[in-house]
Amino acid sequence: MKKVTIFLTLLFSTLHSYIVSDIEFRGLYHLSHNSAYELLGFQKESYVSDREINKALKRLFKQNYFENISVEYFESNETLAFIFEEKSTVSKVNLKGFMDSDDEKQKELLNIKKGTFLDRAKIEESKKRIIEALNFKGSVDNMVEVEETKLDNGTTQLEFIAREGEEIIIKDLQLEGADSLPFDDIENEMANREAEGFGWLIGRNSGEMKMRELEIDGMRIKDYYMQFGYLDAVVSKPVADIDFNRYSAKVKFRVEEGVPYSIRNINIAIDKDNILDINETLLSFLTQPKDVFNIVRFRKDLERLKYAVADKGYAFVQIEPDLKKDRDNQLVDITLNVTTGEKVFIRNVIVSGNRVTLDRVVRREVYLAPGDLYNLTDLKDSRNALGRLGYFDNINIEEKRVSTNEMDLVVSVEEGRTGMVQIGGGYSTFLGMTFDAGVSDKNVFGSGMDLGFSLQYSKISSRYTLSLTNPRLNDSLYSGSFSVNKSTFEYSYYTVDDTGFSTTIGRRFTRDFRASLGYGYSDVLYKDIDSAYSDYYSNYLESYIKSSIFLSGTYDTTDDYFLPREGVILSDSVEYAGVGGDAKFLKNTLSFNAYKGVEDYIDSDVIFRYKSKYRIMEDNGYIPLNESIHMGGIGSVRGYDPYAFPNRDLAEYKVFTALQSFTNSVEMSLPISKKAKLRWSFFVDYGWIGKDSIDDVADRGGYGGVLEWISPMAPIQFVFSRAFNDEAGDPISKFEFTMGRRF
Repeated sequence: MKKVTIFLTLLFSTLHSYIVSDIEFRGLYHLSHNSAYELLGFQKESYVSDREINKALKRLFKQNYFENISVEYFESNETLAFIFEEKSTVSKVNLKGFMDSDDEKQKELLNIKKGTFLDRAKIEESKKRIIEALNFKGSVDNMVEVEETKLDNGTTQLEFIAREGEEIIIKDLQLEGADSLPFDDIENEMANREAEGFGWLIGRNSGEMKMRELEIDGMRIKDYYMQFGYLDAVVSKPVADIDFNRYSAKVKFRVEEGVPYSIRNINIAIDKDNILDINETLLSFLTQPKDVFNIVRFRKDLERLKYAVADKGYAFVQIEPDLKKDRDNQLVDITLNVTTGEKVFIRNVIVSGNRVTLDRVVRREVYLAPGDLYNLTDLKDSRNALGRLGYFDNINIEEKRVSTNEMDLVVSVEEGRTGMVQIGGGYSTFLGMTFDAGVSDKNVFGSGMDLGFSLQYSKISSRYTLSLTNPRLNDSLYSGSFSVNKSTFEYSYYTVDDTGFSTTIGRRFTRDFRASLGYGYSDVLYKDIDSAYSDYYSNYLESYIKSSIFLSGTYDTTDDYFLPREGVILSDSVEYAGVGGDAKFLKNTLSFNAYKGVEDYIDSDVIFRYKSKYRIMEDNGYIPLNESIHMGGIGSVRGYDPYAFPNRDLAEYKVFTALQSFTNSVEMSLPISKKAKLRWSFFVDYGWIGKDSIDDVADRGGYGGVLEWISPMAPIQFVFSRAFNDEAGDPISKFEFTMGRRF
């Protein structure tokens, strides 16, 4: 601007005004000629002064499109020309060397969008944000360089290169005044810890300083003291003495502990009568008189009280704890002051984000409808019910206040892939290469119905299944399903062909419990029997027809279908074979799964899982070999082939039928990349299987790791396993993979 102003002053130093018959704009791309003409403030065929031109230039520069503007006047044809040098646009921007696996965080740090004009001030702001983020991470001497590449089309590519400096290692952590509680226990609550020997090993602490966590560590220390009744505990701000030559630090906190308090009385003061049975509510609390005060239990009691009141319709309830301390006697009196507000009713339920899924499919899982009294438990259960469908990647129910006694519920969903190509397999010495595949859609045309076709194939087996399930017939509490299947399994000395169908009718009795009644028919044929064994095993290898009814019930409180982080699944299935046909037996399968995410406690999305299954059969006349209980493989004991136990190889001349088994598994799932939906889990499996007792056939264990990936097609598991407590001749499997199974 300064350059242009000087230029005009020299050019028009002897002119006060001049005739402009025509006006030209050269090099103008992003601003239209008409818009530029309107910004000038003067028109063609008029006298124009140098002052008017300077004002026009200022107005043009304010549009923020231009690096430079020059003006030329052609006296021969009385033409005034504006010559523009436009700013370059950004065609590409990326950050290298920091947060490479988190695109969203990188975008937040850069804050420069593709297609915008190149702005030097914004570039410097981005560099500053990146350096601050590096500093917060705990490293020093951080640098950020910017490489600009100008392209032939006039655009510019920006690459920010972060060069992370050295990390500060905490060599000495001091908690002055912390005498009553063990140092190690306090330190375990903190993000910044003292470096340990071999800190690079899993389970050891490397001592890396986390700058952004230092202030929060003070609150963590105080919070830990309050778990043991130290209500007067005061923790100073941290003092960090950093040696920049050795990249090491001494960190000191000063703790004034005070004394531990026990609870003398607990009372609830509510602004309305007859809302709760106060005595009954107090008895349900984890916090009781004479107990040492514990802030963790106290918070859980506050949450319990909030739910109890909010479930009565008081959506905007507020609870204010009042703790009166008797320092002389080290006692505390607790009063929970509850302000209820007005009862709130649901005015409307609005569904958004469902591009394919029908509104009614979403609404039928929401336990609050227009006109209903607000209920916080119903709201939580609605989120969990929508998560268990497996249709959505993200679910949010926003409480939008309309008035003092009305609110709208805005149910926002982000649809995931419900149509899946299921692929799985592995390799074992028994089955060879195994391959599973299928095509299914849990939400056909957004209707909520599940249609699927699957096949399993190996060098000795094949299975084909076609199924259709409607979980809510006519949006009722009833469900229905139908499936047909055909399978072939080639054992060493015989082959089994199985063709059949099944149909089921079910009902949801509560929001967490459902039951079903079904019928199944199978025509099983034994063929290609080795003549050397046909006589000896003739009783086991007779073709048969199975006609059976089965009853099952499932209690499910999990919060997500594919990746639960909380809740349990308890199910029991009973099959009675003998409604016609040849097979006559009773089989019972009881399973229990529990899930617990601990992100609220350790600030990491770690999930613990426990899975178990108990199966038992009763012989009512004839249990075909093909119907007996087996153990091994995914869903049982990993590290062994599917159907590994009992051994069904006829050449062994051993008991190869089993009537009972118990398997269980403990897993810990850790996040790798939230954006990529990639996780890594570790497991230990162990199981028993037997005939007369639960372990007279085999007891085996397996351990290993699983790479878990919720891919765009379906959840995928790559299982790397090892057997233990195995014996010579056991069919071992070291690798399996599967697609479409819940974790």
